[in-house]
Amino acid sequence: MGQGPEACCGGCRFVCVLSGTSLQNSFLFAACAGFLSSEDVSTSSSKWLRCQLYPPQRALHASAVLRRASDEQKKEPLASSPQQQFDSPPTDPQPDHEPQGSRPSYTGQGGQESEDYESEEQLQHRILTAALEFVPEHGWTAEAIAEGAKTLGLSVAAAGMFHSDGSELILHFVSQCNTKLSDLLEQEQKLVQLGETEKKPTDQFLRDAVEARLRMLIPYIEKWPQAVSILLLPHNIPSSLNLLTSMIDDIWHYAGDQSTDFNWYTRRAVLTGIYNTTELVMMQDSSPDFEETWRFLENRIADAMNMGNTAKQVQSTGEALAQGLMGAAVTITNLTGLNQRR
Repeated sequence: MGQGPEACCGGCRFVCVLSGTSLQNSFLFAACAGFLSSEDVSTSSSKWLRCQLYPPQRALHASAVLRRASDEQKKEPLASSPQQQFDSPPTDPQPDHEPQGSRPSYTGQGGQESEDYESEEQLQHRILTAALEFVPEHGWTAEAIAEGAKTLGLSVAAAGMFHSDGSELILHFVSQCNTKLSDLLEQEQKLVQLGETEKKPTDQFLRDAVEARLRMLIPYIEKWPQAVSILLLPHNIPSSLNLLTSMIDDIWHYAGDQSTDFNWYTRRAVLTGIYNTTELVMMQDSSPDFEETWRFLENRIADAMNMGNTAKQVQSTGEALAQGLMGAAVTITNLTGLNQRR
């Protein structure tokens, strides 16, 4: 009896752990404390005897009861009462913020805003492309850009996005022509690689490439002297020169040039001079289908390919550049109206 078993008394209303005390004293203490009546004392004694028959199971049952009660007490502080939930202020939903940098919109002729363009750069590209249709009538001017904006359903005020000198319209056209030429040369190269056509000799390839590029000017040839004069303005020279050198480099690349020495610069300088001078001749050519221009181009290409040594290359390069300067003077004369194309 002094082994410390757990005793279940009074229908589990009293649980005691005996430790060095007699069970009888424990029952008397419970009766005095009001936990058990006198009748329960005798009843509990008999129940204790039954507990002794299965001490391990009864001990596990009592321990489980104690653990359950302890767990319930621990959970109670964590659960919030309905009053606490009522007193807690509701969380205000955060207002949706407008995205930064919303796309620009422009008012159309019908008073409606157009937001079909993904970006301002893309919008400018479409306006300038549409404006090319009006260059033969209005020239490389803000008026042509305004007309192009109107065809897209935009207000003429959209022309205020560009410089008033029309330089962006010209640079857009030049860039567009360079892209078309590069695509054409790339397609021709693929046909050669597939064996569907023969590779052209270098002189013929250069002649055809320059001619194809210059033919893109024909729809605007009457207004092209104006474009050249605008591109020669100081603030337009870097962009204009970059587009020119990029085009010349593409031609030599698809021609198969793999030089890494001084010839790399010489060949590009020579072809640049040939292109510029042929362009100036074309602006003054009144022959059918610009036959004189293509004849001039063929002769210049032949001269460049017949160079025998570096000295002749340098001399011819200087001559080509000198011809370019003389052509610039002719262009200025055309702009003044003294030598209009007939």
